[in-house]
Amino acid sequence: MNRLITFLTRLGFWPYILIFTVAAVIISELLILLQSYLLTGVFIDPTHLTIGVVTATVDAFIILLFSAVLIRHLRKVQQDLEQKEEQLRATNARLSEAQETAHLGFWEYDMQQDHLYWSDQVYRIFGLDPQEFTPSFDSFMHHVHPDDHEALGKEYNDSIAQRRPYQIIHRIIQKDGTIRYVEEHCRHTYDADGSPVKSIGAVYDITERISDQTKLQRLFDLQTNIVIQTDGMQLKKANQSFLEFLGYPSLEAFLEHYRCICDLFIPHEKFFHLEKVPEGMNWIEALELLPKDERIVSLVDAVLQPHAFSVAINHFEDDDYIVSFSDISATILRQFSLENKLSHDHLTGANSREFVEENIHHFIERAEKHQRRLGVIIFDVDRFKSVNDTYGHPVGDEVLIALVATVKRHIRRDDTLVRWGGEEFLLLCETQSLETLAQTAEHVREYVARHPFETVGNITCSFGTALHNVSDSIYHTVKQADGALYRAKETGRNRVCTAEAAHIPA
Repeated sequence: MNRLITFLTRLGFWPYILIFTVAAVIISELLILLQSYLLTGVFIDPTHLTIGVVTATVDAFIILLFSAVLIRHLRKVQQDLEQKEEQLRATNARLSEAQETAHLGFWEYDMQQDHLYWSDQVYRIFGLDPQEFTPSFDSFMHHVHPDDHEALGKEYNDSIAQRRPYQIIHRIIQKDGTIRYVEEHCRHTYDADGSPVKSIGAVYDITERISDQTKLQRLFDLQTNIVIQTDGMQLKKANQSFLEFLGYPSLEAFLEHYRCICDLFIPHEKFFHLEKVPEGMNWIEALELLPKDERIVSLVDAVLQPHAFSVAINHFEDDDYIVSFSDISATILRQFSLENKLSHDHLTGANSREFVEENIHHFIERAEKHQRRLGVIIFDVDRFKSVNDTYGHPVGDEVLIALVATVKRHIRRDDTLVRWGGEEFLLLCETQSLETLAQTAEHVREYVARHPFETVGNITCSFGTALHNVSDSIYHTVKQADGALYRAKETGRNRVCTAEAAHIPA
């Protein structure tokens, strides 16, 4: 039939009509002649012949015209079907090739019919021949690694009960015994009563990816530095040095308590930590904004010993980073020791004048952050020259050392004690008002006056106080406090005076 339709189509529309009309007329005339002979005994009857020719011609033309149109339409339908079949074959071939390239297969499980359908690629992933194997739920589970049965079965049943899709990585055992890793995705459909009807899923062969990750893990573990893989939010991989430093047996054990290594950064002004991360950024992005020599964090090890680490960041695949932490604790300790020598008076251990001059803006900003004012208290030892003259400079030095120790015991942790020069000291305090600042100075004055100093007995100090205005320089504020100290000396010593008025001790 297809060959006939093809021949007629190739013949052409009007030639087909002409040929078959002539053929129909000839056949009709032959039939009419036979009929005429049977009825009249004569073959040729002009009247019958003429009527037969006309009638046969008209009938044949109409019938053949209709059949020609019908055949033409059928041929077009046939061509369309053949084209769609070819497109479908090409699409299926491309899909099959894509599935094979991506190691991806599709499956569908009809729960009511207990029928499991696998695409060709699923058979390839499982190493099975479609001609020799009929998939079913039980046969599928037979090829799942025994150690993964419980987890896979639980995830499948939970996803149905909770009406949610699931994703899981598990192992399968191929026909020849080869173990491969697959990542499975699945969703379910339900009927009007809410009962599960079908499970539709995809299975990816990720054995090569797992192999690459295993190689990457081995590479990680060869590093003596702490090395992690993260997206800035979630820790994805860590090396053995990481686990040993923090005292965890595995990454899973660590993730039971924390999501990210950044949760363990020690908040310290000298190191980077989460409080320094701008809003809308993660810690990786914030670190990348810093110069490389400032990318330093502090972490506490398994025995609670703090360490300092230099952080190196490398972009990996997708949005992941490989981050390396190099322990520079020894270098940082030497640096801190040097800074401590530069920032502290070598005799008394109080902060040095240079330290305050370099960091005064930090003290001012911190006070503003706490919605307070920066207060300046300046004090010195009354009649200190007589101490040096009577007992000698070594005893004078001991008095200054003991004075600093006494003052430190009676001030707040955030207050800053500075040796401003000779026997003159500065105390920087966050305060609400000049009155509370004077009370702080009075508190210190009383304790110093009551403290018995070795060799010299009791000594006293005079105090001057002033509040810093952000529009003034710190030297202007110190000058105001120094003027108050001068008034305290003039009015009898061992007392506190403010920059505006004198405060007489009880």
